[in-house]
Amino acid sequence: MNAKHLYILNRCLWGLLLVFLTSACKDDDNNIDNSALTLLSYTPENGTSIASEGTVTLTFSKNVRQASETEITINDAATRVIITNNVVYCHYSLPYANKLTINIPSGALIDMDGSQAFEGITLQYPLEISRRLFDAVVDANGNGDYTTITEAIENAPSSSEEPYLIFVADGNYNEMLSVSKPYIHLIGQSRENTCIQYAVNRTGNSDGTQGSATDEAWEYSIKNSASPARQDGYTTENEAVVLIKANSSGMDFYGENLSFINLFGADDKRYDGGLLLDGQADALMTRSDRIAFYNCRMVSYQDTWWVRMNSGDTYLQARNYADNCWIEGRTDYLYGNANLLVENSTFYNVTRTNQGNNLGGGPITAGSHYVGTNWGHVMLNCTIDGDDVLKTLDSSTTTLSLGRPWQNEPISVWINTTLNVPIKDGHWDDMSVLPKLYAEYNTMYNNQNIAVEENIKKEYLVNGANATYEGPYVLNDISSYTYENIIMGTDGWNPKEFYSGIPEIDKSSIKLNGTTLIWEGSNTALCYLVFKEVNGKWQYIANTIETSCKIDDMQGTYDVRAANRYGSLSPAASL
Repeated sequence: MNAKHLYILNRCLWGLLLVFLTSACKDDDNNIDNSALTLLSYTPENGTSIASEGTVTLTFSKNVRQASETEITINDAATRVIITNNVVYCHYSLPYANKLTINIPSGALIDMDGSQAFEGITLQYPLEISRRLFDAVVDANGNGDYTTITEAIENAPSSSEEPYLIFVADGNYNEMLSVSKPYIHLIGQSRENTCIQYAVNRTGNSDGTQGSATDEAWEYSIKNSASPARQDGYTTENEAVVLIKANSSGMDFYGENLSFINLFGADDKRYDGGLLLDGQADALMTRSDRIAFYNCRMVSYQDTWWVRMNSGDTYLQARNYADNCWIEGRTDYLYGNANLLVENSTFYNVTRTNQGNNLGGGPITAGSHYVGTNWGHVMLNCTIDGDDVLKTLDSSTTTLSLGRPWQNEPISVWINTTLNVPIKDGHWDDMSVLPKLYAEYNTMYNNQNIAVEENIKKEYLVNGANATYEGPYVLNDISSYTYENIIMGTDGWNPKEFYSGIPEIDKSSIKLNGTTLIWEGSNTALCYLVFKEVNGKWQYIANTIETSCKIDDMQGTYDVRAANRYGSLSPAASL
């Protein structure tokens, strides 16, 4: 046998050996690889801060696929991952989230022949916000983009699908707003001093006759040639100082740190320019789904806030929400229909003297809900308060009540209410119809629960005759009356998220370096607002994404506030 034949034989033997060795690594003739499916690496490292948009990559020991009927989630929502051989790519875009959580449950990833399953993993990352300025700044002093809120609204996009952030500096904005553009986030500097106000009332008939208008409302209108609002060009559609209504794109409105004041009904002793007149004078009218307010104030005398939907309206089940708000008036000052949850807020009742008679507190709510309304008006963990006159009365002399049934099938529910002023005997008033549901739970006065059936009104005057109310007077089970059920609903709308996760400025970090104000920032801050104290008031001077700001007065006192991705502001931190 020559050398050439030996070489060929040697190659064949090596080939047979390789085939044998390969077969030895297989379990059977089906060529199944029983080696464990393991995660070799992933980037970024778990727990590190990352951008709000990007990709998390996982590399496995062999080729992998997603098992059928399984879900991989990003922030609890099912997501589609991209898999190339042994690498899994989890793409995400979360511009309004504070964190990223990727959950790959056990068995969701398997090897190609399905013989090995990955044990699963959960990865969590804080998200760094993409910094940007407020889209618009309104400042009556001229330091912003606009001097009126109307201008800022007019220049906002008509069909946005993400929050359009408008900051409004302290000041009295004597204008009426009509907001029909979606995703407007209107953020005031402070509830007490950022005031959208006007004197406007609904009086008389379209033919110029008095109609049902009160005498003093009619006299005011005649004396003022129909009213200043009409003189200034506002039409009869502008029935409120602030009107928020849907257009074809929906709504999603959020207001924070604002006062909505109808000066026609506002207490002249407490509000500059207030007239304290009787008559319909809405401060706020909301006519759409997904409208929320935090730390706001609504002020008038009659008809302060109208939650208003029409019969058969697309937004019949509209949701409005108010948290930590102040709602002030004397008669029907929260009224209308749709679904409204008011939490942790104060209802403040005013009194006045007319022709020598003291007009004490009146009905707070007036319901007009249509058939099929899910929740109606729900007041949860609220306080009912009032001026000094109300506090001198008792249950037999006060006219304060929880509400009266206006139209259709009224629904008003008060849960865990604290009374700082006495309520009238029976707790409720007559108006036009029988309520669908007028009930309360755990109403406390002088540390005593007065929400007991014997205390509560049993009959209502309807068409001149007493009619028996068939609904519950006191709720036995309040477990369903939750924020999640009433507000989040089936689409997960969560306005509480707007004012959560607000980065705070460490006061000790604010320093003055020559003519530059500096502070320690936060990677969850969208931007920063800077204010200067002028004559005891905080005046807006800058909106910046930097952690420094040039100043013109080294002896001045300055305040820095951070905004989160929704525009919600941190508490003040002053130097």
